[in-house]
Amino acid sequence: MPRVTEIKVGSVFLKEVKPRKWKASWTDPLTKRHTRRMLPATEYREAERMAKDINSKVAQGRGFGGRLRGSDGHTVSAAVIEAIKHTNANGRSRHDYLFYFNPFAEYLSTRAKGVQAWSDVTEPVLQNYIEYCRQKKIAHDTLRLRLFVLRLTAAHMSRTYPDQYRNTAAGLRLRRMDPPKAQIDAEEAILKPEQLHDLLEWLRFNERMVNVWASLQGLCGLRLFEAIYLPEQDFDPIAKTITITESSAHKPKNRASYRVIPVCGEVARTLTAWIQSLKVRHPEGYLFTPSKVVRSAAKARSKEVRAGALRGDYVSSIWSDAVDRAQEHGVATPGKFTPRRLRASFVTAMRTAGADFEILQRYIGHTPTSILSAHYDHVSIDRLRSIATLSQELFEQSGAFTKRESDPKAAEVLH
Repeated sequence: MPRVTEIKVGSVFLKEVKPRKWKASWTDPLTKRHTRRMLPATEYREAERMAKDINSKVAQGRGFGGRLRGSDGHTVSAAVIEAIKHTNANGRSRHDYLFYFNPFAEYLSTRAKGVQAWSDVTEPVLQNYIEYCRQKKIAHDTLRLRLFVLRLTAAHMSRTYPDQYRNTAAGLRLRRMDPPKAQIDAEEAILKPEQLHDLLEWLRFNERMVNVWASLQGLCGLRLFEAIYLPEQDFDPIAKTITITESSAHKPKNRASYRVIPVCGEVARTLTAWIQSLKVRHPEGYLFTPSKVVRSAAKARSKEVRAGALRGDYVSSIWSDAVDRAQEHGVATPGKFTPRRLRASFVTAMRTAGADFEILQRYIGHTPTSILSAHYDHVSIDRLRSIATLSQELFEQSGAFTKRESDPKAAEVLH
């Protein structure tokens, strides 16, 4: 069995610096003063006992002992307050911790009057509290926040007073009984291929700029800001590819978001037609710019305004207005649909059609979930092109695209 040379007792760190020479170090949680002390001990058990004594004196003598109830120890409220004081959370977070603890204190005063000391808070008591909250139809996330405070207190008390309390966090295990609200909302906001077709067709004749965004999001799976801050030079009409990289107006979300992806023919035609319709080119090549240049753009807080591109809140506003007008004109979309759900609609359609999961991850710019994919498997453009081909075939089969006359110059470039 290896020799023990380091141990942590509550807030006291114990280390054997020389054979049979132990040093204790701790930080006072109230004054934040760090103290080191050599212990007059030779054996490990004796040094550990001294460290426990120091830990108890630090906790009780520096304002963290709470109100004691004789041999029972801390009251429940005193234990929670002590645990909150011991954290590094800011004032707002500490206020929230107390806010989420209050329902438990009320529960004890009405339903479990015999529980007054923290030592009385056993796992059956906590399980009964969880069941009580479920009967009151408390939301899962709200209940999770309420239990976090109790879990925090249980960990602190068992760590600070190891001889008096044990960690009762096992009784705070919480399993979700029903699908989360976010998952339900997501399922009710996904566009089917036929619905995407109707939306794109309406936008093509009524909101051309929004139609380009919708095509990039719904047919390529781009994030909203990846679409609206796409520079002209990052689109290759010959190879039919798009490069997602950093610009003065936008930074990709993660390393996997820096990518080059092929696009389907419909997106290539839509982008080419939009570029040819531009009368004024942006110095940095942004495809979508405000009609009026802000004179104080250099002093603006947001980097997209400093770059002379569209503001994010402005984009969200006109996108939402376009969806509302499309619904008024008979375009059927789910009740909880938002423009950001186009990316999820694209992924859902591709997976339903049988797209490879790993390749689809790389295509939409998600970090690979396996070491093999992240470090060894190189996904070439040809493999990514299978996603673009599948996207084109899927939406053509569902009537997503109709034949239209293309500009001769665009057709020459594309073919």
